[in-house]
Amino acid sequence: MTLKELEKHNFLTWCKYADAKELEDAKWKNHEVWERLYSEYSDEIEVINKTKQVYESVSQHEIGIQKFDLSLKIST
Repeated sequence: MTLKELEKHNFLTWCKYADAKELEDAKWKNHEVWERLYSEYSDEIEVINKTKQVYESVSQHEIGIQKFDLSLKIST
């Protein structure tokens, strides 16, 4: 993995898991870096944002979602 690929992966992963406050803080504190990375990866960031919106909408309304018990059961 090249340095550029690693930078892209790290930035997009961070965007995926950062909350709105963290994103705003990054925009203000590291404005030049943020602008460069955002302009390079804006398409991918839009996909992440849309996915977050859909997930939040579905989880708030619990529309058509089945909840599964994913707890680990160990038989003794």
